[in-house]
Amino acid sequence: MKFLGFNKVLCLSPHPDDVEYAIAGTVMAHKDTHFDILNMTKGGDFDITTFNDNRLKEVENFWANVPNVKVYFTDAVHMKSKQEDEWVNYVETNFNIDSYDAVISPNQLDSHFEHRQTSRIVVAICRVAKVGIVEYSSPSTLVDWIPNYFIDISKQYNTKLEMLNNFVSQGKRSYFQKNQIQGYHTNFQASKRGLEIVEMFKVIQMYG
Repeated sequence: MKFLGFNKVLCLSPHPDDVEYAIAGTVMAHKDTHFDILNMTKGGDFDITTFNDNRLKEVENFWANVPNVKVYFTDAVHMKSKQEDEWVNYVETNFNIDSYDAVISPNQLDSHFEHRQTSRIVVAICRVAKVGIVEYSSPSTLVDWIPNYFIDISKQYNTKLEMLNNFVSQGKRSYFQKNQIQGYHTNFQASKRGLEIVEMFKVIQMYG
């Protein structure tokens, strides 16, 4: 099964755990789509877990047994390690954007400034490419963001929960507690339609 019919997508993760938290169930449910995941930094600014490679190893361990994923890392400690135009140039230089069906990223309606910056980078790298843009939610996404595509991950949910245990560095964060994770995967409109556990997306643009 393919995600939105795509063969190959590029996923931008501002921090270690963003893509994993947001779309891991979708990735596992769509084994016929290949996902390249660019982990852009070692973590957030002013975060004591950022200043070593442990979080990067957590990402590697997370995806170790998922065959349709390839993970890439930059040399950046924080998003501010590069200016926004430098980030655009970095992605365009290291990845052939035209080879992807879509780029997946956080969205602009997010309380985390580095998530918003990553969203702007995606718009820039897709400015002349016939490439779709799909946004994902994060624990810091604002209620103003309205998803329009819901993936039922009920069959993948328990596996995803176990995989999230790889992020030992983040284990004490509120959004890594089991009840918070459960809440993140719940949407009233989706539940009315029988989708109790979902990952949420917003399709911004698609080209046939």
